[in-house]
Amino acid sequence: MQKSLICKLVCGLVLLFVGLVTGELTQIPELTVTEGPSGGSVVKGNRFDFTCKAETSADLSVTYSWRRITNLNSLNPTYETLSTVNTGSEGVYIEYNAQDSAFYFCVVTSGDFVTSSDGAYLEVGYLDDFEDGAGPSAVTYSEARLTVELQCSIPDSNPYPTVTWYKQGVPFTAENAIMARDSKGRPSNLVIFDITVSDSGEYYCGVSNSITQTFYGTDSAYVRIEVGATTTGSWDPVRVVPNYDYQGTEGTTITLYAGVASRPKADYIWSIDGVTITTGDRFSFDDYDRSLIISDLQTTDQGTYVVTYEQDGVSEGTINVVLDVIEKVEAEGDVYDYATVEGEDLDLDCGCSGSPPDWVQYSTDSPATQWLKNGNLLTNDSKTEVYVTVNNKNTGKALVKSVSDGDSGTYACTCFNQAEFLSFTKNVFVADEMVALSIASQREGWGLVGSTVSISCVAEGVPRPNIDWYTGGSKVVEGVFPRSKAGFTIKYVRSMFKTISYLVLDDSENQDSGQFTCMAHHSVKGTQYNATSTSTLTIAYPTSSRIQCLNTTVEEGSAATIVCGVSGVPMPTVTYTKINETDGSLITLDESFGYVTNTSYFVIHNVQLSDMGQYRGYATNKDTGGFLARFDVITLTVTAQSSQMSMNAIIGLSVLVAFLLLGGLVCLILLGRWKREKEFNEEVARLVAEREDTVAEMQQRLQLRSMENVAPVLGNPLHQLTEARRQMPSFYAANIAAMATAPATKALPPSMRVKKRRGGSVISSSMSEVEETGRSGDM
Repeated sequence: MQKSLICKLVCGLVLLFVGLVTGELTQIPELTVTEGPSGGSVVKGNRFDFTCKAETSADLSVTYSWRRITNLNSLNPTYETLSTVNTGSEGVYIEYNAQDSAFYFCVVTSGDFVTSSDGAYLEVGYLDDFEDGAGPSAVTYSEARLTVELQCSIPDSNPYPTVTWYKQGVPFTAENAIMARDSKGRPSNLVIFDITVSDSGEYYCGVSNSITQTFYGTDSAYVRIEVGATTTGSWDPVRVVPNYDYQGTEGTTITLYAGVASRPKADYIWSIDGVTITTGDRFSFDDYDRSLIISDLQTTDQGTYVVTYEQDGVSEGTINVVLDVIEKVEAEGDVYDYATVEGEDLDLDCGCSGSPPDWVQYSTDSPATQWLKNGNLLTNDSKTEVYVTVNNKNTGKALVKSVSDGDSGTYACTCFNQAEFLSFTKNVFVADEMVALSIASQREGWGLVGSTVSISCVAEGVPRPNIDWYTGGSKVVEGVFPRSKAGFTIKYVRSMFKTISYLVLDDSENQDSGQFTCMAHHSVKGTQYNATSTSTLTIAYPTSSRIQCLNTTVEEGSAATIVCGVSGVPMPTVTYTKINETDGSLITLDESFGYVTNTSYFVIHNVQLSDMGQYRGYATNKDTGGFLARFDVITLTVTAQSSQMSMNAIIGLSVLVAFLLLGGLVCLILLGRWKREKEFNEEVARLVAEREDTVAEMQQRLQLRSMENVAPVLGNPLHQLTEARRQMPSFYAANIAAMATAPATKALPPSMRVKKRRGGSVISSSMSEVEETGRSGDM
C-alpha cells in the first residue's frame, strides 16, 4: 500500500513532504535529550540518582528507560535494561545499592521516536582498613647502611588511595626520603637513604580515599638509628622507583615520579625523544626534581620519559616512564540523521577514534564500539550484518540490507574506553519515493596568498546526497589533487535531508585560483542522479593601500562629506584626523564630531567655522596582509551663513503667505454670510411679530363687528342673517390668514419657505380653500 508522504511518524520524527514535484522538504519535529545523566562517584552500597530530560516539538508524551553497561573489561560489554519501579519521578533512575562501577544512559521514547543520551560513568568507591602487621616494624639499626625501608601494605581500595607517611604524627617529606612504587607507579613503602641519627622517630603509614572521604592508618613503630648505622662515604645509586607504565586522560593534570637512593644525592634530568624538558608552559618540577608535573595533558605528550640520574655531573643510569595518553572518544563516521528510500541498503559507520580500552589484549587503535537500534543491541540476522574483527571486536560498522519502513528508527553508535562512554545518535527515515536533488553553492571565495579560504555548497534530497568537488575536470582529493601536498581539505555537515560541504584551502597560493564545481549525487535502485553548481576561488597577492581625496567647501551649520577614493588588496580601512595648524600634530576626531561611512567617506554632523582647516585621510591594510599605508590631505573650507534667503525659503514663504491669505478670505466669506443670516433672521422675527400684532387687532375688530350684527334675541342663530352678512366673517378670516402668512412666506429664502403638501399646515390649507372659494364666487 502506498504510504502517505504528507505526515508519517517515524521514531517520533514527523517527515512532511510538501509537493514532491518541487522536491521541497520541510522541517520535522525533533526529540532531543536536553539533559543527560551526570556521572560521579558514590561509596559502595550507597544510593546515587541519575536524571534525564528530553523535549519534543511534536505533541506527544515522553517516556524514559534506563540501561547499565557492565562487563566493561570484555570485548563486548553487557547492556542491562534496568527496572524503574520505585525510582521516583519520570526521567529519574535511582541506584539504591551501588556495587560496581559502570556506565549508565537513558533511552527516551516519544511515540515511535527513540533516542538515547550519552553515557554517565558511576565510579563506586571503597577503602578497606589495614590488616594487622601492614605497617612498619619497630627496629634498631646499628650497622652502617645506605637505606632504611619502612613497610606499608596498601589495603584494597577504589580508586587507589592517597598514601602519606607520618613521623611523630606529622606528614613526613625529606630530600633523603622516597616512596617506593610498583610497575604502575603506585606508591607504598618509604625508603630513607643517606641516613643519620636524626632520622630516628616514630613512623606510620596512612591512606585516604577521595570518594569515601575516610582515612586509615597503620600502627606506629619506632625506628632507632644508632651512630654506627649512619651513612658515610660514597654509595652508588640504587633505584627506588622502577621503570613503569602510566596512563593519563587527555586534558587532565598528571605527575610522573622517579627516584634513586645514593650518597651523594643524585641530580635528575627529564627528557623525551632526546629533548631535555625544562620548566615552562605546561611542565613543572617538584620533590627535588624527582617529580614531573604535566598540566592539560595532550596526545603529543605520549611517549617514553627518560629520567637520567647523575652524581657529581656523571650519569649513573636512567629510569624510563612510559606515558600512555587516553585520547578523548570521537565519532568520525556518518553518525548524522539520514533519509533513504525503500529497497536501498543502509550503511552504518561509526568511525570511532580515541584510545582503546586498556582491557583489550590485542593491537587496536580504536575504542570499543557497539550499535544499538531504539535502545537495543543491533545483532546479526538475515537482514542485518554487524561487522567484527577476527578477535570478535565490533568494528563500528554494520549493514542493513534492502530497508523498509520497519527499519526506520534511531540508531546509536556507542564508543567507549576506560575513561568515557559516548553515544552518537543517527535517526533514520525510510521514504516511499525519492526526492529530487536541489543544490546551491557560494558564488565566490576570496583570500590573500597564504591565508585560509573556503567555499561552501549545500544540497538536499532523498536519499540524503553526497557531495564531491571538481576542478579542471578532475575530482579534488585531499593531499593528492589539485595539490600533492597538504592544502585542500573537505569538511561536511549533515542532517537528515541535507549535506553541507566546505572546501577549505590552507596556506593558499595564487595558482589555486580557479573554477570549482560542487557535485551532489545520490543513487536509487542502481541509478545515480547528479546536480552541480560552480564557485569561483580567487587567491590574490596583497598590494599597498591607495587613497585620493577631494577638497570640500561647505556652509556653516550644514553637514559636510569628505570624499576619499580608496583601493588596495585587501581593501584598506580609513581613519580621519585633523591637522593642528600650530604644530602639525594630528587631532583625533570622536564619533560626536563625525563618522566614517561604509564607502570610506567622512561625514561631519554640524560644521562650524572653527572646523575649517586641513584634515588627513589615512588608509592601511597592513593588519590584514597588505603592504604600505598611504594618506592624503583635504582642505575643508567653511563659509558663513548667508543673510539672503535661498530660493527654497522664498518659495516656502510664498506658499505660507498664500495659504494665510486664502484662509483669511474664507474666514471673511463665512463671517459675512453669518452676519447676513443673523440680520435676516432678526428681520424675519420683527415682521412676524408685526403681522401677529396686526392679525390680533383685526381679529378683535372682526369679533366686535360680528357682535353688532347679532339679532336682539340671543337664540336667533347666525344663519338667519342675510346671505351677504353670513359670508362676511369667512371673508374677513380668509384675508386675515392671508395677511398673516403671505409677507413672511415671501420674505423667507426658498429653502425655508413652507411648501404645499398633503397633510400641510392649517394655514396653507385654509389659503387654498379661500382661493378655491374665491374662484367659485367669481364664476
